[in-house]
Amino acid sequence: MPIYEFHCNGCGAMVSLYFRTMTTDAKGVCDRCNSPDLQRRFSSFRVLSTPFNPANMNKAELLDGVNYTDPASMSSFFRRMQDTFQDGPNEHMEEIVGRLDRGEPVHKALDLDMHGPGEHAAHEE
Repeated sequence: MPIYEFHCNGCGAMVSLYFRTMTTDAKGVCDRCNSPDLQRRFSSFRVLSTPFNPANMNKAELLDGVNYTDPASMSSFFRRMQDTFQDGPNEHMEEIVGRLDRGEPVHKALDLDMHGPGEHAAHEE
C-alpha cells in the first residue's frame, strides 16, 4: 500500500495520502484546510536488509589487514564491524572512532591499561 506525501500550497502542511495501488495520478485534498492544491514530494524510504547471521560471517575477511596498533586501521575496522552487525548509532563507539580518527593511540582511545600486574602502582609513585 503506497503512501504519497504532498506539500499543501494552501496552508503549507505536509500531507500523507494512502492508496491501494501505485499510481502516478495520485491526487487528494489537504486534511487540514481541504485545499486540492497539493504538490507531490519525494518520500524518504528505508531499505530493510536481512537479519545478521553469524554463521555466514567471513571472519578472515572482516579481520583482513587490521593493524591493531594503527589508529586509522582500527577506526576502519570498527566502522566495518558496525556495518556488518547493522548496529544503530552508539555514542560510546562514535567517541572511540572519533578519537582514533584524530590519531589518538589505540590503547588510549580504547582505555586499555598497558601496564602488567603490579606495574601500575609502581608508575604512579
